[in-house]
Amino acid sequence: MLSLSIALIVFIAAGFGGRWLLPRLPRTRDPRQAGLAYLGSLRWRDFTRLVVQAMKARGYALVQDPRGPADGVPTDGADILLQRDGQLTLLSCKYGSGSVVGTQAIMGLGKAAELRGADAAIVVSPGRFDDEARRLAGRQQVELIDGAQLWPEVEPFVDPAQLPNDPQVGAATGHPGLPWLAALVLAAIAWMLVPRGGTDAPRTDIDPSTPAPITANDAERQPAPEPATREATVPEAAAPPSTLPAAEGPGARERRRKEAADAISTLPGVDRAIWSTQSTLVVYLATADADPLGSLCPLLVRYEELAPSRLQLQPPAGSDKPVRFRQCRSY
Repeated sequence: MLSLSIALIVFIAAGFGGRWLLPRLPRTRDPRQAGLAYLGSLRWRDFTRLVVQAMKARGYALVQDPRGPADGVPTDGADILLQRDGQLTLLSCKYGSGSVVGTQAIMGLGKAAELRGADAAIVVSPGRFDDEARRLAGRQQVELIDGAQLWPEVEPFVDPAQLPNDPQVGAATGHPGLPWLAALVLAAIAWMLVPRGGTDAPRTDIDPSTPAPITANDAERQPAPEPATREATVPEAAAPPSTLPAAEGPGARERRRKEAADAISTLPGVDRAIWSTQSTLVVYLATADADPLGSLCPLLVRYEELAPSRLQLQPPAGSDKPVRFRQCRSY
């Protein structure tokens, strides 16, 4: 119960703490996403001008139409002729923010290039091309350039100050589920780290003859309880005579029980000692091979009413050693 309570506290504190902290962390801008958002925000002519600059960087020259605008970019969205090494290439810019270009933009492009004397064709879009469009372009020997491929080529011609903050990056950074996922992981770690072997307070509602409780971790490896006739006892001669006579009253008896458990908890090889019943002391061993009985019994038999208590020697979690039951003095 203690480990579950601590895990719940960690989960709530970490979850709300993460929800408060995450929006206040500095957000980083993804240049690629910001670039694609910038391309999608341009007008067709501005977008086409950038594409022409990228084509010039490839070595293409713009074939000027004497009847067209001075910059060579048509105003009606028509295709553009490029020239390189004496060969003509037809450039077609398919504009649209986040668009998916299909086969309609590719059909007949090879024929259109042939009619204008071009040997090849290039289709550019700030969006992307679907699979069918790519298959059709491959059969017509048409080069496709989507937004992800285009941005590195046009980035040198774009002023970084014009790039917007990418809203998708901020949304992913501030996703409301991330703090709670991290809180769940921390709570699980806290639950595993908190000892769950027993309770700090002795139980007074169990009959003294009831066997000591066994934890879930020890149930699988614990053998059947050893018969009483096999319980090893330390000879009474080895223990000093009781020097602390039992005082009357339940308060004094509980105080002596606590003093004995605290003293035994300090012995080498002992992790902690806890009374699980009025007559059973669970001694959690620090190591599987620890045998503190010789040092433990003199501390226990100092109290007359505690000397015949049942001892449950509990090996560490994960050990293959069985639980042992002993007595320092028989009834």
